[in-house]
Amino acid sequence: MTVRTEQDGAVGELLTFLDDIYPLLQREAADSERLRRPTPAVQEALRASGVFGLMAPAALGGMEATPLQIMRVMEKLSHADASLGWLVRAVASETATAATYLGDEAVAALFAEGTFPLVAGRSTAFTGRAVRVGGGYRVNGTWQFAPGVSMATHLNLAVTVEGTGEQLVCLVPRQALRISDNWDMLGLRATSSLDYRAEDLLVDDEYVFDVGPRSPRGGAVHGPSPALMAGLHQAAWSQGVGRRMLDELRELTRRKDPAEGSPVTSDEFFAEFARHYSHVRGTQALLRDTWRDNEAALAAGAQLNDEQETMSRLACSLATRTALEISHLVHRFAGAQVMRDGVLQRFFRDSHAGSQHRGSSHIVTQKCGRMLSGTLPTGSHWGFFDLVVPETAAVGA
Repeated sequence: MTVRTEQDGAVGELLTFLDDIYPLLQREAADSERLRRPTPAVQEALRASGVFGLMAPAALGGMEATPLQIMRVMEKLSHADASLGWLVRAVASETATAATYLGDEAVAALFAEGTFPLVAGRSTAFTGRAVRVGGGYRVNGTWQFAPGVSMATHLNLAVTVEGTGEQLVCLVPRQALRISDNWDMLGLRATSSLDYRAEDLLVDDEYVFDVGPRSPRGGAVHGPSPALMAGLHQAAWSQGVGRRMLDELRELTRRKDPAEGSPVTSDEFFAEFARHYSHVRGTQALLRDTWRDNEAALAAGAQLNDEQETMSRLACSLATRTALEISHLVHRFAGAQVMRDGVLQRFFRDSHAGSQHRGSSHIVTQKCGRMLSGTLPTGSHWGFFDLVVPETAAVGA
């Protein structure tokens, strides 16, 4: 397979490529779970597809996809395999973050002609500590749950600088870190979401950056906040996973003889199937409408307003809830099919593991309701995942 570098129509070609490798992803899924990381064949196919450059700047060989294009790709990949969708969204995002915000010297070294690093890590989890030293920083810390460590060439370390409180991100080679092979979870087993640790690691200034409103490279994809982009990825993943569970239920129904009295041929099942099908279509329409509006605002050079930010978060939360409700439908009607090792069980487990994402919890929905109700004091706005309410107003409330 040849790595794709073309920019014109690159996302469309990628979607076609993912269709072509769908059978491969299915054949390898059980072994990927057993290995707790994608099999070598799947890793090769993903690299060849160019999907890890989905969000990276075009000038560096990436696709610089728009949010709506990202959504389509992540939905399709997650429909094929929930673990792979989760892994790819994380690595593509972290790779794009480094490619966008690193200094020119580091970018020239990392993205030299014919090379394209894969970056894993947690660039928004500032659990590390950094001390300023001559020409760089001495870094210590532990980071958890980084999907794709097994495939990554580098990792992002989010740190807080001692003495100043400044929050920065350091990019380091994977071999410079202590990796803990501790991924033993109920779901998303093939994501290889390992913990990692830095011990008195010296990081040169060229490989340290901050993520803010400025965007040295790239286009509108880097306009939304990291929280909103994480929500977009979560929503697209949930859509793909939810649709796949419904597709599996539909196939199960078609294989059953109504005369057997199977739960998946009952009138009650068909009514519930229709209701959940409408929820997937509804959340899909909401996501498309919300992000189409966001893209138009960003293309015009505007910042997203409070309602746009709120609707982005609400759409993410609803998409995740819809996938979780479909998993309950699977458990209720699929019987032994979800108890046995196989596709339905894997997606059932993965849907529950993925619903733990902080940006899509029911608490986010509650906060969206508060914002949309218009009852919050003037100046209230979104922080990262939380609402920020003016302190004076909060005290007087």
